[in-house]
Amino acid sequence: MRRGFRRVPVAAKAQQKGETITFPAPIRGKVSNENLASAQPLGAKVLVNAFPTQTGLRVRGGSRKTATLDGPVLSMFTYVSGSAAKHFAASQAKVYDVSSVADPSVVPPADISGQSAGYYSAVQFSTVGGEFLYLANGSDKLQLYNGTSWQAIDGASSPSITGVTTSTLSHVWAYRNRLFFIQSGSMYAWCLPVNSLGGAATQISLAGVFQNGGSLLTGGTWSMDAGDGIDDRCVFISNQGEVAVYEGADPGDPNDWRLQGRYDITPVLGKRALMPVGGDLLILTEDGIVPISQVVSKDPAALSLAAVSRNIEPDWRREVMARGGKPWEFIKFPRYNMGIVSLPVTTTAPAMCFVVNLETGAWADYTGWDTNCLVLHNKWAYFGTSDGKVMQAEIGGNDDGQIYTVQIAAQFDHLKSPGQTKTVRMARETWLASRDFNSRVSVSVNYQTVFPAAPNSAPDGGALSLWDVGKWDQAKWDAALANRTARVQWRSIGRTGYAVSWQIQVTCGVTATPDAELVSIDLLYDRGGIVT
Repeated sequence: MRRGFRRVPVAAKAQQKGETITFPAPIRGKVSNENLASAQPLGAKVLVNAFPTQTGLRVRGGSRKTATLDGPVLSMFTYVSGSAAKHFAASQAKVYDVSSVADPSVVPPADISGQSAGYYSAVQFSTVGGEFLYLANGSDKLQLYNGTSWQAIDGASSPSITGVTTSTLSHVWAYRNRLFFIQSGSMYAWCLPVNSLGGAATQISLAGVFQNGGSLLTGGTWSMDAGDGIDDRCVFISNQGEVAVYEGADPGDPNDWRLQGRYDITPVLGKRALMPVGGDLLILTEDGIVPISQVVSKDPAALSLAAVSRNIEPDWRREVMARGGKPWEFIKFPRYNMGIVSLPVTTTAPAMCFVVNLETGAWADYTGWDTNCLVLHNKWAYFGTSDGKVMQAEIGGNDDGQIYTVQIAAQFDHLKSPGQTKTVRMARETWLASRDFNSRVSVSVNYQTVFPAAPNSAPDGGALSLWDVGKWDQAKWDAALANRTARVQWRSIGRTGYAVSWQIQVTCGVTATPDAELVSIDLLYDRGGIVT
């Protein structure tokens, strides 16, 4: 007789519970020089139109047109004397006062006309006679502004400069109460007497100092204590990337003028590619932003490791190649603890710029800003565009009437289980904000970053307390910051992979300046099997 089989009940496999993980906002900013599989925490793979603060990621403000020129804006510079502040912008042939333009869409009368080059170097200089602004472009006579009018300077003007043809002087800066100039296409620099706008110029030859040929490109002052003093150094840089640093105050006195050293860096990205910051002088080079304090103490091969822009080194090199040798520049924007690096537009390189948090060194990309040149005026950053516009930065909630989109993608993460598949079911974003905005959360997997379509902009709530737009005594002073609240929302995701990158997009197309800062994002996910 066959023995029967008895069914033995088997306990059902327990369903695995979902797990959660919290990611703080990537306040290290964009990081493109780390391995995707082992990137450090708090870095972003993509960070577009959001600024990394010490506490989160702030949606950037827009930009608005304040003036129009007759051609591409090649240079901008300012003049300040007492309570008077002037903002000038230059095209190829003209210089305009754009401090207060009646109609920003109409080209104003020019202060200077008939110039042959619009790429200027500018410096403000004080004497017993007042405050003055000097311009040099290497093609036309020097121009001097006295607070009221402009004057061409040569050997017959008053003041006059003798000993050198002023139309050959391409760059100007102040050092130890003297004006210094670079003579275009040569190894010669020139300086004027102390506290003077004119006089007999003294020649300074760098021909026996530099070893790689070429010509002088730019120069500046390295103030080692963040102020003017006896420890300042005078810096000369060639177009081949050679740097000479001098000590002393009088190039005409061998007892008071000494070469500290000659150093090598990669070529500098234009004559305006220098920026004093604290007790250092930052130099924009093909390899990145290099502090001169590191130039004088490190081997040239190791300088890229000390670059301020090291976190975005691959992006920096890519843009250097794409921008076709056009000049770059760098300004500080203290209102937002921000530095802005211009990236001139070409036929193959779109409108964008690099921005950096000056306190934390975190980087981001701002797209849609055609930053042909930059200036800080009345505590606001301005950029000049290749189509002749002067734009105020970080103002309003659109780019001169055009929408812009924030894109944030975190570095890929294995969610505590390398090699194992994970299914992200939901994501929760946490913001601090005072105004409505629309966001879209998504996830990319397995090191392939793909964004879905961006959300629509939120409905326009009007100007609110926008400076120069909100009505005085009606708009609430600092209303945005006073009413910030936490905004939290869960969203369905449904993406599976072994490496995960959360993403957020926000579209801006309103009147008021955005006031939203990303704090964190939570992921709810399930673990699967090992990927084979």
